[in-house]
Amino acid sequence: MLEFVTAGMAGIIGRARRTHLQEAEARAEHAEVRDREVALAAAQERTRIARELHDVVAHHVSLIAIQSDAAATLLPGQPVQAQKHVEIIGQAAREALAELRRLLGVLRVPAGSAGRQPPDTAPVPSVSQLSRVLERVRKAGIDVDLRVEGSPARLAPGVDLTVYRIVQEALTNTVRHSRAAQAAVTLRYEPGYVTVSVTDTGHGPGVAARPRGTGSTLASPSGGFGLAGMAERVASCGGSLTVGPRQAGEFAVTARLPAP
Repeated sequence: MLEFVTAGMAGIIGRARRTHLQEAEARAEHAEVRDREVALAAAQERTRIARELHDVVAHHVSLIAIQSDAAATLLPGQPVQAQKHVEIIGQAAREALAELRRLLGVLRVPAGSAGRQPPDTAPVPSVSQLSRVLERVRKAGIDVDLRVEGSPARLAPGVDLTVYRIVQEALTNTVRHSRAAQAAVTLRYEPGYVTVSVTDTGHGPGVAARPRGTGSTLASPSGGFGLAGMAERVASCGGSLTVGPRQAGEFAVTARLPAP
């Protein structure tokens, strides 16, 4: 009888040990999966912030450089005109600082701070603020128009920011790398989608122009990350991006994004 009881206890202990080991393996596997998910999320967030920093810095610093060259050319013979370019430099610098503070504010939020007071940061750019981008480009010497087709709809935050950044980056490259005298931005709303298109003529007195046969006037000849950043943004929204020449010597960046 004692042997029977001993064997039963041994079986119970063995099953308990196996259950414990299985639970430990399950916890370890869960922790490994969680670590991979955290690492992936961190990598995606670093990529997103890198895109934001590139777009903010490239746009505003490009305008500052162009306007400073213009001001230097006008001084000392035309101080009034030079002063206008200096004012544009100051405005671009202030806006760049505001956006950089917003990004840095996001980075400085400590882990586990959900529910705490958010940092004092600038609002996230959106389609409603495109007029500011267009005005800066006009002051840089390029005549740019905005056309809206269809019925404007409220966009998801990610799509809204993507549209803004595409327009900003495309026009920045037009200012920096093309000889465009004119550019146009078109927003087309249709059921389930929004399409943004930025075109330039490529024939104006641009800076550091790239020969038309070597690629897009909207692409960086220095091998920058502008177009790559656009493609990443569009892909993250589930949209499509096309870059290439159009009729009458124009060049265009066009993105079609889901907008339920």
